[in-house]
Amino acid sequence: MRIKRLFIIQFLFISFLGYAQYNIGERTLVYVDETRDRPLITEIWYPTFDKDIEENSKTDLPFILPATIREASFIEQRSPLILLSHGTGGNRFGLAWLATALAEKGYIVAAPDHWGNTFDNIIPEYFLRYWERPLDISFLITQLCTDPILSGQIDPKKIGIAGFSLGGYTSLALAGANLNCSVLMKNAQSENGKKEFEIPKLEGLSNLMEEFSCESVPSISLKDDRIKVFVAMAPALGLGFENLQQTLSIQSLVLIIGAAGDHIAPIQTNAKNYHRLISNAIYKELAHPIGHYIFLSEPVSDLKNQNLIYYNDHHSINRNSIHKEVQQSILNFFDKTLF
Repeated sequence: MRIKRLFIIQFLFISFLGYAQYNIGERTLVYVDETRDRPLITEIWYPTFDKDIEENSKTDLPFILPATIREASFIEQRSPLILLSHGTGGNRFGLAWLATALAEKGYIVAAPDHWGNTFDNIIPEYFLRYWERPLDISFLITQLCTDPILSGQIDPKKIGIAGFSLGGYTSLALAGANLNCSVLMKNAQSENGKKEFEIPKLEGLSNLMEEFSCESVPSISLKDDRIKVFVAMAPALGLGFENLQQTLSIQSLVLIIGAAGDHIAPIQTNAKNYHRLISNAIYKELAHPIGHYIFLSEPVSDLKNQNLIYYNDHHSINRNSIHKEVQQSILNFFDKTLF
């Protein structure tokens, strides 16, 4: 009878961890990878019992940020860690809608600015230096797990990642997906391939690709075995993958979410191609006409009517509703694999 009672108590405790709803703390940290001369400005969202919630004061961003508690106290338990990787021309706040949903349920979430690939620091060369992003994430995990404040809050055995677009590729690269640079450059010269590399704010990318040498790609493994589960939303660079040998080392669980109306990273050559090559991947598809930029945060009101590609959703689409659907899918995935 005592064993049965202990089992019930343990079950209730695990259920509490997986389904409790917390307030959200937020902090900004800065690390520097001196080996690559790369600063990593990183936003942290985390569960807290503090209650003094205020509207976010950041007014220089084009999208709406959820209310959080700056510099809030931590809860007294170790939590799973989720890394977020933004898309090209985005930044660490672009997936705040997902970060806060995860933090509310007990996850610590960390999102870095990928230097040279953010909306206020666009260097086309750093789109081609695709290996820098997985290295950013691996470096960040090391820093977070040894940080004097955070190390005691993070469960190092429960780490996951979710990425969007080029961040989706980043997630899969960390899982063990091995991009073939020569295949990528060859496919990028096809008619459809050229269209995929017509990326907003990266007008000089085509010329750079013609000059790019695959010999400059370092021959290192980008896989990080500390990360246990992986999510890729509208992943890009699928043109660099064509056979199963490139994904054989992926042993972990993977969730791929594609958008049927995606014209930036079309699902046939990206999300579905990755799904075809990753044997243990789960695939979820958002119905047409949902497009690529649905995964960005809600824009501030004065941007919704400016016909910007990032916020020009079909009139039938409610971005907030889609976010809730994606949040639930990712939460279910992480809850089953990390909690």
